[in-house]
Amino acid sequence: MTTTSAPQDWNERTHRFALTVWVEPGDATLGQWLLDLEQAGHPTPVQHILTTVREHPDTLHGDRADLARRVRPRLTDTDAVEAAIRWLDDHAYSWFLTPTDPDWPSQLDDLGPYRPYGLWGTGDPTTLTRRHRTTIEGARASTAYGEHIATELTTVLVERGHAIITGAAYGIEAAATRATLAARGTPIAALAGGIDRPYPTGHTSLLERVAATGAVISEVAPKHTPTKWRFLARGRILAALAQHTVIVEAGWRSGALNTATHAVALNRFLGAVPGPITSAASAGCHRIIRELDAHLITSADDIPAADNT
Repeated sequence: MTTTSAPQDWNERTHRFALTVWVEPGDATLGQWLLDLEQAGHPTPVQHILTTVREHPDTLHGDRADLARRVRPRLTDTDAVEAAIRWLDDHAYSWFLTPTDPDWPSQLDDLGPYRPYGLWGTGDPTTLTRRHRTTIEGARASTAYGEHIATELTTVLVERGHAIITGAAYGIEAAATRATLAARGTPIAALAGGIDRPYPTGHTSLLERVAATGAVISEVAPKHTPTKWRFLARGRILAALAQHTVIVEAGWRSGALNTATHAVALNRFLGAVPGPITSAASAGCHRIIRELDAHLITSADDIPAADNT
């Protein structure tokens, strides 16, 4: 995969590599432009867009002109692209998937213009297309009740063949990830930064175990740090990868509500676990049930069998 050529000599795959270095995830203007070119049968849509932005920005108008102004200054940083490619070459069990690859999880295509430009990963990419996939998310400041429920739900779902997707955060997601590993299941962790930057750092060894039996993925290139925007953008990945999203505990303004909203928009099954009305850690779950019409989850039996999406 190593390349030292100039951008005009890069192939389409390398240009898509570059998108994950140069452009923030979830840019709808870029995503829609890509979709338009793909649907028109353009052979090299990413190369066409980057060449236009670099060499002919004066031909663009409206949102695409704004995109060019944001992105054009970054296109000279070819060293960062080369560094990401070298990193991949140096890590035998890591990979990069594009939407045309056989292992690409087609459920991400449901995101339309918000589809990732590509996916970086470590571990087994085929886990992303397991027949049963459930995202479990919840509060970092979890309670003993929440961790117990997360563990119990996860254990039963793993026994039923579900791959368990989390953001590998502290609290509920850590409990679900550990329960998946303990039950010899298939864990998938989606990071908000590069796959070379385990986050939280306290979960470095946990994420190594995830990669050994499942997959650790990110839509941004190595060396990228997690940011508030990247955490928010990751919510759509957590929702799209799974057929089911279950929120176990969440505060009133929890980031889990972002993932829940994406699940609803994608017409995925959304469930939330109720808690004591006096518990701030469950206030977000009650809000999701009330405002997003989520299914009330009291056991794994409340989560339907998965289809083939």
